[in-house]
Amino acid sequence: MANQFSLNYPGDKKQLLEKIKNAAGSKGQFAGNESQGSFEGDTPLGKFAGSYSIQGDTINITIDKKPFLLSHGMIKDEFEKALKKA
Repeated sequence: MANQFSLNYPGDKKQLLEKIKNAAGSKGQFAGNESQGSFEGDTPLGKFAGSYSIQGDTINITIDKKPFLLSHGMIKDEFEKALKKA
């Protein structure tokens, strides 16, 4: 079951893409541009995958695959942390 959430990011969108790539990690994959894309990555609990779209300062994120033991709230929190990193 897919989970969707939105985050506000008023900063530079190229910098945002770098942050998304970093959030996917070294074992992850990222494909996309400043409008939309997809990502997947690996955690100690298992793989995750999803997509994003950017409209103005709003990032809409859809998580299509996640480890059973990893809650949707934890995933959202990790995305928020990744976007706040310099």
